[in-house]
Amino acid sequence: MSIVGVWEVVADGAPFNYHVMTFHADGTMAQSNPDHGNRTTSDSNGMGTWKADGATVSGAFLEFTVDRTDPALVQKGIVRFDLTVHGDEFTGSASATFYDLSDTPRRGPFPATLTGRRFTCR
Repeated sequence: MSIVGVWEVVADGAPFNYHVMTFHADGTMAQSNPDHGNRTTSDSNGMGTWKADGATVSGAFLEFTVDRTDPALVQKGIVRFDLTVHGDEFTGSASATFYDLSDTPRRGPFPATLTGRRFTCR
């Protein structure tokens, strides 16, 4: 089954575990989680791309973060992921690295384990 659709995702290892991811048929994707789930930074939604090879999906998304105590501290986060789709569920891993605005790595990589369940109107 295809990854295309909306997914409830648990990212074990992320600052806040619960995310929503949407995978579009054109190879783009979006990721979101509650802004205040991360107490130290305010994070934008993630926007990225993906590709499939059978049941295996790989991709990455970009987000920006700003320090809650010093808004001048802005970083760019790139999260790379590899997933295996099993019907209406997926499992996989992700790794996040954060860069300054000149693309110099500052923090990470930070690993996470991903599990997803397709969201449907029940």
